[in-house]
Amino acid sequence: MNLFDLHCDTATALYRNNLSFDNEKAHLNAKNVEGHTVIQCFAVFLNDQKNPPDGMDFFDGVVRTVFPQLHRPGLTPILTVEGAGVLARDPNWIEKIAAAGCKMAGLVWNGTNPLATGAVTDDKAGLTPLGKKTVLELIARKIAVDVSHLSAKGTEELLSLTDAPIVASHSNARRIHDHPRNLSDEAAKEIFARGGLVGLNLYPQFLCSHNAGVDDILRHAEHFLSLGGKDGLALGCDLDGIDELPEGMKDFSSLPLLYDRFRSTFGAETADDIFYRNGKNFFDYFS
Repeated sequence: MNLFDLHCDTATALYRNNLSFDNEKAHLNAKNVEGHTVIQCFAVFLNDQKNPPDGMDFFDGVVRTVFPQLHRPGLTPILTVEGAGVLARDPNWIEKIAAAGCKMAGLVWNGTNPLATGAVTDDKAGLTPLGKKTVLELIARKIAVDVSHLSAKGTEELLSLTDAPIVASHSNARRIHDHPRNLSDEAAKEIFARGGLVGLNLYPQFLCSHNAGVDDILRHAEHFLSLGGKDGLALGCDLDGIDELPEGMKDFSSLPLLYDRFRSTFGAETADDIFYRNGKNFFDYFS
């Protein structure tokens, strides 16, 4: 299987739990990626609801101790940040994450920080003045801006601030399931129209209000495709950042079967676009 996935929390989970990538506890590990061609975005996750004072130290620790383990045959890791506002106490944080090779950054997680507010805290709160300045600085350094977790108001302001392509790395369709973590049709259309990406999130609570299964993932995919997502829809599985998966799925090893369902539903070309080509084309261009 060829896979380009826009978001997992595996690197952060390994660092926090003092595990190596060779463990078999994580959703994503050396054993279950073996034999596949995988380009994986690994997020350094910073919790802005806990307001940790050592954000840059934590970032450096994940990059220094975990990322060297991730370069394996068939696996290409991409460094990203989730909750970048925690880093904003350091005046040189953008320069530092760029130097480390970061390719994508989300301004916020679920809380409020110096850059923005998370959707589940206040969907009507927008970007701060520093957040607006930060967006432009990230784009100037060719670090893609990620609006997953960002409030609807913040996403609207960000889209008005720049015409650069942006990413919603792990968000589903609000029209299919009305959750603040999901994207409105208007935001999704604009992301697709400007050449950005939306990554389908496997977390059941973002898929539906009942026991989620693969059919629910397909419903979100079908809706995004109807909004113009053929070249911009991808996966953002959120592995090791979620405590449950849809029925019939257990970890990374379930993704080949998910690909088979996408192929049988949408055809091989569209399945390959979603699972691999769209993400690769975006980051090849954006880098």
